[in-house]
This record gives sequence, C-alpha cells and structure tokens, in this order.
Amino acid sequence: KQWYQRRVRGLRRIQPLLVVFNGKQIWARFIGRKLKDVECGVQSHVIEDCSSRFYVMTNSSPLNAHFPTAKSRMFYYEEIKAQLEQLQKSKYFSGNLSVDNVVKDVVKDVVKDVVK
Repeated sequence: KQWYQRRVRGLRRIQPLLVVFNGKQIWARFIGRKLKDVECGVQSHVIEDCSSRFYVMTNSSPLNAHFPTAKSRMFYYEEIKAQLEQLQKSKYFSGNLSVDNVVKDVVKDVVKDVVK
C-alpha cells in the first residue's frame, strides 16, 4: 500500500503524459489485480487528480520467451510513440516534449539486439 501511495504522489506531482509499465506483473501489482486479469496495451485506469495515461508493454527482458529480441518487441515501442503523438495533439498538452527523442531514448538500449 505504501509503495502504491508513493508512486501515485509522484505521478500527481509530475503529471507525465504517458506512464509505461514494463511488464504485466508490475502493472498488476500497481493496480491490485491478478496477473491473469491484465493485458498489454493502453489502459483505462484513472488516478484521481492525475491526467497521466497508462500503457503496459511486454517485459523487455531478453529472457521473455514470447518476445526474445528487441525486434520482436518493436510493436510496443511503435505503439508507445503513437500514443505520445496522440497525447501531444490533445488539447490538454502544452509542453515541448519531442516524441522522437523520447522514443530514441527508450529504443537506443535495445537497438543492438535488432542489429544482431
């Protein structure tokens, strides 16, 4: 419970456009549900006084048997980029976030895996 409350306070303070959870297990823990009851993708979860949207992607560990390479996980990174672009276009966004730079920062650590 304290873990959740600390995260929610941080989200309310920072108000990120999109919060990406790296794996269904951590998302299930965050929202207090069983792993079998959560799916990857855009989430409808809402936190009071927080405008952030939530997205769950598959665990990016190379040990993930379903998505062992960065190339096989690229769908999620592309969907995250699309979500950020959509949120930037919304009437609620007034910042200077560069979606391309965000995606580059996220992807740069896994590109080595795609090249192999």
